[in-house]
Amino acid sequence: MNIRLLAFSFLISASCFSQGEPFRRVNEFYLKGDTRVIGNTILSEHATKVYVRPKGLNDRTEMVYIDIDADSETFSSSNASLDIPEGAKIKYAGLYWAATYPGAKGKQKTRGNRIVYDVKNKRDRPFDLVKLSFPGSNGYTQVQGEVIYDGMRDEIIELKNAAPYVCYSDITDLLVSKNAASGSFTLANVIALEGYMYGGSSAGWMLYLIYEDETEPLQYFTGYHGFSFIKPENTQELSFKNFRAVERGDVKTSVTLAALEGDLILHGDGVSVFKEDTEEYIPLKSRVRYANNFFNSSITINDQKYTDRIPANLNTLGFDLAQVQIPNKNNEVISNDAKQVKLQFKTESDRLFVFFSAFQTEISTDYYQRVVVEGKPDTIIKPAQEKIAEEIQQKETTSQENVQLYGKDGERIVNSRNAALAEMLKVPALRVPGMNSGYYVVNHVFSKRNYALKWKEKMQLKGFSPVRFVNPANNYHYIYLDYSKDPDALYERLLEYRKLKDLKEAWILKVNLD
Repeated sequence: MNIRLLAFSFLISASCFSQGEPFRRVNEFYLKGDTRVIGNTILSEHATKVYVRPKGLNDRTEMVYIDIDADSETFSSSNASLDIPEGAKIKYAGLYWAATYPGAKGKQKTRGNRIVYDVKNKRDRPFDLVKLSFPGSNGYTQVQGEVIYDGMRDEIIELKNAAPYVCYSDITDLLVSKNAASGSFTLANVIALEGYMYGGSSAGWMLYLIYEDETEPLQYFTGYHGFSFIKPENTQELSFKNFRAVERGDVKTSVTLAALEGDLILHGDGVSVFKEDTEEYIPLKSRVRYANNFFNSSITINDQKYTDRIPANLNTLGFDLAQVQIPNKNNEVISNDAKQVKLQFKTESDRLFVFFSAFQTEISTDYYQRVVVEGKPDTIIKPAQEKIAEEIQQKETTSQENVQLYGKDGERIVNSRNAALAEMLKVPALRVPGMNSGYYVVNHVFSKRNYALKWKEKMQLKGFSPVRFVNPANNYHYIYLDYSKDPDALYERLLEYRKLKDLKEAWILKVNLD
């Protein structure tokens, strides 16, 4: 199949999409807690049996509704189990269901050497009403959904023919009122096209849940929904803001993706994360999600297949659900104090229907207190530089009798400039267009860009705010930590820097002077 209906769990900018329904923010939380996502497909080859063909394709399968509940009042149903910590408080629960639904039944015929598709029966049921069974409920509860998008009403012919729809319901109050927690969730009466259609029919549902737990780290959570049509010639970028990552230590960022996806064996689709230092996109992948075939008709949690559901089809015939941590070893992709994460979605052959995005990351406690609680502008504290500045200030307030020399007539003798500094200043200044003229504390030079970027990240982990620049005379990459117009004052700071590991050989460099 060459149609994908995607649901993503990332923080995104609503202005990044141009076709379909503009994205809008659904929620935003700053709290100690975490997320869970569950869901299942609603179409397969058999109503109750597990689908076992690993390379089966939905456009070559005569689709029927999955119906596992033995309830005569439902025509489709599938199940998934939720597991949250004991005592956790549900703060948000968003239920989504989506499908391709140009009609009730589709047929496939062969005419000569061509395969043609015909939708025999038009839409015959409303698709915004489903039934939900959950822990604490007595049977099914009817859920009325908000129609986020209906492709049948779109002016774009491809969308009108595939007729995807997306529905949403905030069921937070429903779950909280019933004290719902871990256990089995069943969604019934999700509507889709049965049989065959061009590109194949797909349908599925997901529950995205945010919970509060004081044992978890402070995190930022947000979610958006809408509908965007992404084609091979139309790569999309999504921007995630309204947070600041932790000041030090590992930056942990998670995303959750749900999708109705086309061909399991059709490669060329992917999600990438923007790496600011190298200004390039790094493919998002895991052990069960691949860089060149991320959407592969499966349900996965981090690096494992998720099978706590009925039916537990390993090949979900077009439906994808994935919870993924953005790989960030040594904070190579997302650095400490990062304020933005950008994602890119592209496909070389399939088309994508993006309808949901949410994002979470551990955040700075200083940012939370200053920005969220007090409503003040954000200010990044640089621990290493702050410490050095304090030590220098202490030196400057030391009694002048300890630092001044006097001659026989009582006149003060002005110390000559430090010899080591004088030697450094004898070196001709570099000419670097765009840089301020002055003096820079440099602590490493590299001939290769990737080595410089790794060193820069290492300095960031130590609490500095390093900056990289390139000397156009030799294309060498310099990393500097400090800057001043006053070489003597900068030299005082240099002496403090040299007391730290990895900075013993730091020196002062002139730029755009002489």
